[in-house]
Amino acid sequence: MIIMVVFGFIAALTIGLILLAVRLAGGRRPPPREPDLAARARALKSTGHADRAIMLVRGETGMSHDDATRFVHTL
Repeated sequence: MIIMVVFGFIAALTIGLILLAVRLAGGRRPPPREPDLAARARALKSTGHADRAIMLVRGETGMSHDDATRFVHTL
């Protein structure tokens, strides 16, 4: 009888730990992705900030001013 109680306690503890682990693991979500460079530059350009979009492209890619300007104007 005592052995059955001990096994029951161990089984309940094991099930509880498994449920806790599943609940904790299920709550994790990957961080939201940042929009890509083209999408951010396009958004700046569409709001009238083409010069800021060019600076953004130059800062993240190392492009020359002329290349970044062509890239932004093709968006």
